[in-house]
Amino acid sequence: MIDLKKLAADPEEYRRSLVKRGAESVDVDGVLKAQQEVTQLTQEYEQLRVQSKELTKRAARDEALRAEARELRDQQTELETRLRQAREELNTKASWLPNYLDDRVPAGDESDNTVIRAANPPAGDRAYRPHDEIAQGLGILDTERAAKLSGSRFYVLKGDGVRLRLAMFQLYLDMVEGQGFELVSPPVLAKRFSFYASGYLPFAQSDNFGIADSELSLTGTSEQALLAMHADEVMPELPVKYLGDSMCFRTEAGSHGRDVRGMMRVHQFYKLEQFLFCAPEEVEALHLQMLDNEVAFIDALNVPSQTIICSSGDVAAPGFFKYDVEAWFPATGTYRELTSNTNLTDYQTRRAGIRTRIDGKMVHPYTISATGFCDRHIAALLENNQLEDGSVTVPEALRPYLGGREVLRPVG
Repeated sequence: MIDLKKLAADPEEYRRSLVKRGAESVDVDGVLKAQQEVTQLTQEYEQLRVQSKELTKRAARDEALRAEARELRDQQTELETRLRQAREELNTKASWLPNYLDDRVPAGDESDNTVIRAANPPAGDRAYRPHDEIAQGLGILDTERAAKLSGSRFYVLKGDGVRLRLAMFQLYLDMVEGQGFELVSPPVLAKRFSFYASGYLPFAQSDNFGIADSELSLTGTSEQALLAMHADEVMPELPVKYLGDSMCFRTEAGSHGRDVRGMMRVHQFYKLEQFLFCAPEEVEALHLQMLDNEVAFIDALNVPSQTIICSSGDVAAPGFFKYDVEAWFPATGTYRELTSNTNLTDYQTRRAGIRTRIDGKMVHPYTISATGFCDRHIAALLENNQLEDGSVTVPEALRPYLGGREVLRPVG
């Protein structure tokens, strides 16, 4: 939720942000009108409440005033109902307002993303096979049996594939040791409020797997649960840093026609998420620190990558400013998204009712959501570290977590 007082003070600033997003159809006027209605009814209710309280006191000593006091109480009850309905209407309309955008965000779609750091991939002097072929040759990925179990866009990870995931998990923990993270494995089923608070509802309803005859849905990222854990709380001190350990579930409703082979754009995958609550003045430095963690980890896997500032069309509704780190996939000669890192300002904490005290003033903390690593890192590692015989060199940083193994070899 954006700051509605800020919106009312300068609606044109917000409209400019909407134009940049290509979201001019958002009903700003409707929100402003609903806000004025709430303000007016609140003033009327407070005046009536004071009058009713005073008259009730006098009526206790004057029977002639009791009927008038009852009438005022009835009016107060009616006005209270109208005020509640007006607030509900305002909240409904305001829930469709995306966040402001940082001035640094370039306008446009994915093609307008700005590269700010690039690592030169090796020259294409030999043919590379896609990660799923390499993985199947190693006997660590089975999409056919996954389809038998669950349908398309699932995979079974086996043997050294699971060991790679566990090794990456432990390597990441060791690399961020001392940064103050708490490791949390939250439920993967969450109430509707969790999706609303994090800003995924109402904007991305079709992305969620709902549970029939229940208010629960499978989480698309542990961010949704880690935020909602603190709903309606006053956080005693900041920053609070979590590493969210969970399976993630997404319908991938908008990925038709894209490359969905192997471990890409699937319905279920593993992810370790960096999720932070912080003070506004800390957010820039912490945002960059999370980005440094992501890049250092990808570099440790011997995977060339580039860092981009995402354009307005590539920043989801709750986001204010977003970095992506994209890995080089040599089989297709393209960069593919590996991690996303978003400064969400106080958009989520306003929706979740989360506050903290800074310099004696009660405020909403800022949040940052940044991928640590996910199963796509396995795909990028396999494709970039493959040998011509189908073997895969284990990056030196991972070898201590795999019993010192230097090469993964094909089966059979």
